Amino acid sequence: MRRLPNINTIRFAAFALSSAIALACTNPANAQTPDLNIRFSWTMPPHTAISDDANEIATQIEKLSNGKIKVLTYPSGSLLTETSTNNGLSNNTVNMALGGMRWWSSKIPALDWGTIPFMVNDAKDMVKALRGPAGTDINAQLNKFGVEMIGVTFYGYIKSFINTKRAIKSPSDLKGLTLRSEGKLAAMFLQSQGATPVAMDSSEVYTALQRGTLDGAMSGVTTFISRKWVEPAKYITAIRYVPQAYLVQVNKKWWEGLQSSQRKIIREAVAKVEVSAADRIDNDFDVAIANAKKAGAHVYVLKGTAREQWKAAAQPMAKKNFLESAGPLGQKLLDDIAKSN
Repeated sequence: MRRLPNINTIRFAAFALSSAIALACTNPANAQTPDLNIRFSWTMPPHTAISDDANEIATQIEKLSNGKIKVLTYPSGSLLTETSTNNGLSNNTVNMALGGMRWWSSKIPALDWGTIPFMVNDAKDMVKALRGPAGTDINAQLNKFGVEMIGVTFYGYIKSFINTKRAIKSPSDLKGLTLRSEGKLAAMFLQSQGATPVAMDSSEVYTALQRGTLDGAMSGVTTFISRKWVEPAKYITAIRYVPQAYLVQVNKKWWEGLQSSQRKIIREAVAKVEVSAADRIDNDFDVAIANAKKAGAHVYVLKGTAREQWKAAAQPMAKKNFLESAGPLGQKLLDDIAKSN
């Protein structure tokens, strides 16, 4: 004979069920979002825009998930370097990473468009472009390597110069200098002006400047400070060439395996940082210039007619050479970007 449940047992079960329902209603993240650990990598050192943004993304993910999603961070290239980040994403060594869009150019030449000078006015225009058809096209290419772009942040304005020899005010002042370049198009421009471009990881530049194997380097003014290149090199030319986009990327298979509630939280965290990053980089540019001057650097800020001189010297050749390697996809991206701004 089956024993009927005791009335007190029934009451306790009903109470437990109602308590669980109430908890779920008042704490939706805990109820709907299962536990998850994210491996998140980036290469820039502390106290830089990228590092600050990465840490804030991690903080926001944990906050918005009420601690249900934990973010295991690997900063400063401690797990993946500039050259290994893309493969690390493709094989899910890390689930998420911040990496320069141009880092994909050896596999997807069209993603070198971000090094073409003066293509967009500012970071907000870049965000607008990447949220439109250009972003759709870029993701279609990244997907072929098992990677998905879910947002963007900014390193800063790239293609400023630092060197140990002299002030660089016009393109002709580059002649005779050996400079660390950033990407294929930048190398071509340097060669056209009589300079010698050198491909070198940013972590090696300081020592090369000290030893004199490099006369200078191209990068952002913030890097000149954060990586202390301003110690061996004292001449800076600050240029708002283009805001360099760092893509917030995830392993596609991992991403698609998450629950929709988890993806929503991560996207919301990334979007919060994306907005603040676009608002901040102009201020960071000015602050970096001030800090460089405090460190004893001679800073020349390119603007007005001087900026137009650099644009006339750099952009046509950059577009031509870009399209030779990027082909129809490259032209489509340029058309999409032009329409979005």
